[in-house]
Amino acid sequence: MAATLDVSVIAELQGLGQDISFLDKGTDGTTPTATTGRQYRTLATADADEVLDLGDVSTVTCIIIRAVTLNLDIDLDYTSSFSADMTVKAGEIPAVIVNPVGVTRVKNNGAGETPVFEVWVIGTT
Repeated sequence: MAATLDVSVIAELQGLGQDISFLDKGTDGTTPTATTGRQYRTLATADADEVLDLGDVSTVTCIIIRAVTLNLDIDLDYTSSFSADMTVKAGEIPAVIVNPVGVTRVKNNGAGETPVFEVWVIGTT
């Protein structure tokens, strides 16, 4: 049986006079052939961005990244200098990035910090 990747989003809002739920599930339509598995990483050097380790994955179809300690900035299309496209806040909702294009780099959000983050890269070899 071929591997598949399904991503589910469940959001519930309670209060504000009503309860609202958003449930959705989807796939990118690609058959994954490689993954890094779940990795816990620590940013090597404070205030310096670093490329996200893709392991054996050559074409990335999904990145799931969660900041464990301290906030983490992510540049999804790095060219010559780091420019944060998003910030993942420590202990909050992980980022799910489907079919990223370009080089993905990460950097601490606060000066002098070396955040710990959990990352899982899925794609093809």
